[in-house]
Amino acid sequence: ATILVATDVAARGIDVTGVSHVINHECPEDEKTYVHRIGRTGRAGAKGVAVTLVDWADVTRWNLINKALDLEIPEPIETYSTSPH
Repeated sequence: ATILVATDVAARGIDVTGVSHVINHECPEDEKTYVHRIGRTGRAGAKGVAVTLVDWADVTRWNLINKALDLEIPEPIETYSTSPH
Protein backbone atom coordinates (compact mmCIF):
# COMPACT_ATOMS: atom_id res chain seq x y z
CA ALA A 1 0.00 0.00 0.00
CA THR A 2 1.12 3.53 -0.68
CA ILE A 3 0.66 6.01 2.16
CA LEU A 4 0.85 9.78 2.03
CA VAL A 5 1.22 11.68 5.30
CA ALA A 6 0.69 15.41 4.94
CA THR A 7 0.05 18.62 6.82
CA ASP A 8 -2.70 21.16 6.11
CA VAL A 9 -0.19 23.08 3.98
CA ALA A 10 0.09 20.08 1.65
CA ALA A 11 -3.67 19.69 1.54
CA ARG A 12 -3.89 23.07 -0.18
CA GLY A 13 -0.88 22.81 -2.42
CA ILE A 14 -0.45 19.39 -3.98
CA ASP A 15 -2.27 17.31 -6.55
CA VAL A 16 -1.90 13.59 -5.94
CA THR A 17 -3.76 11.26 -8.27
CA GLY A 18 -5.31 7.98 -7.24
CA VAL A 19 -6.03 8.79 -3.59
CA SER A 20 -8.94 6.60 -2.50
CA HIS A 21 -8.97 7.36 1.24
CA VAL A 22 -8.19 10.33 3.45
CA ILE A 23 -7.87 9.80 7.19
CA ASN A 24 -7.86 12.91 9.34
CA HIS A 25 -6.09 11.97 12.55
CA GLU A 26 -7.25 15.27 14.10
CA CYS A 27 -10.38 17.31 13.71
CA PRO A 28 -9.79 20.19 11.26
CA GLU A 29 -9.96 23.78 12.52
CA ASP A 30 -12.94 24.67 10.34
CA GLU A 31 -15.06 23.55 7.39
CA LYS A 32 -12.75 25.12 4.78
CA THR A 33 -9.78 23.16 6.08
CA TYR A 34 -11.92 20.00 6.14
CA VAL A 35 -12.93 20.46 2.50
CA HIS A 36 -9.31 21.04 1.43
CA ARG A 37 -8.16 17.95 3.32
CA ILE A 38 -10.76 15.58 1.93
CA GLY A 39 -10.40 17.08 -1.53
CA ARG A 40 -7.39 14.81 -2.07
CA THR A 41 -9.80 11.90 -2.69
CA GLY A 42 -12.67 11.29 -5.07
CA ARG A 43 -11.38 13.49 -7.88
CA ALA A 44 -12.54 13.57 -11.49
CA GLY A 45 -15.74 11.68 -10.75
CA ALA A 46 -14.02 8.92 -8.77
CA LYS A 47 -15.41 7.82 -5.43
CA GLY A 48 -13.44 8.39 -2.27
CA VAL A 49 -13.68 7.86 1.46
CA ALA A 50 -12.86 10.39 4.16
CA VAL A 51 -12.59 9.40 7.82
CA THR A 52 -12.09 11.93 10.60
CA LEU A 53 -11.05 10.86 14.09
CA VAL A 54 -12.72 13.25 16.52
CA ASP A 55 -11.54 13.45 20.12
CA TRP A 56 -14.20 14.24 22.72
CA ALA A 57 -12.54 17.62 23.27
CA ASP A 58 -13.18 18.43 19.58
CA VAL A 59 -16.83 17.33 19.33
CA THR A 60 -18.13 20.91 19.49
CA ARG A 61 -15.81 21.96 16.64
CA TRP A 62 -16.78 18.86 14.62
CA ASN A 63 -20.47 19.65 15.13
CA LEU A 64 -19.87 23.15 13.70
CA ILE A 65 -18.15 21.65 10.64
CA ASN A 66 -20.92 19.08 10.29
CA LYS A 67 -23.59 21.78 10.41
CA ALA A 68 -21.76 24.24 8.11
CA LEU A 69 -21.36 21.60 5.40
CA ASP A 70 -24.71 19.89 6.03
CA LEU A 71 -22.96 16.52 6.34
CA GLU A 72 -25.78 14.96 8.36
CA ILE A 73 -23.31 12.90 10.35
CA PRO A 74 -24.80 11.81 13.68
CA GLU A 75 -23.36 12.63 17.09
CA PRO A 76 -20.48 10.19 17.68
CA ILE A 77 -20.97 7.45 20.21
CA GLU A 78 -18.40 6.69 22.86
CA THR A 79 -16.33 3.75 21.68
CA TYR A 80 -13.71 3.58 24.39
CA SER A 81 -13.41 4.05 28.11
CA THR A 82 -10.79 5.75 30.24
CA SER A 83 -11.67 3.58 33.21
CA PRO A 84 -8.71 1.68 34.69
CA HIS A 85 -10.94 -1.40 35.18
